[in-house]
Amino acid sequence: MAFQLVTALSHSVPGIGVFGAVVGGSAALAKNLRARETDGLSTEAIVVDTAKEAAGAGAATALSAVVVGMVGGGLVVSLATAFVAAAAGKYAWDRGVEHFAAMDTVDAMEVAE
Repeated sequence: MAFQLVTALSHSVPGIGVFGAVVGGSAALAKNLRARETDGLSTEAIVVDTAKEAAGAGAATALSAVVVGMVGGGLVVSLATAFVAAAAGKYAWDRGVEHFAAMDTVDAMEVAE
């Protein structure tokens, strides 16, 4: 029998997060490859952004799974909860990444002085 990736990953929250990272990273890579064609995005920028987006999507997906498990409810409530929790998780991830990037910029400016 063939290996069933989704089945294997769906048995744990970290597994669900890994699946979210695969989906989010794939979407980011497709977006970045298009940006390479249109805007000349560098390979380094593609790798960094794809990794950042994959990690954020994985974290948001895992958070979403935990929250849905805590809230429970029917199909509509679960889907709405998953969507809101994932969006909130990804938003928080992106703000945190921006914060650390800004700190690196400030540190680099202080070193240059």
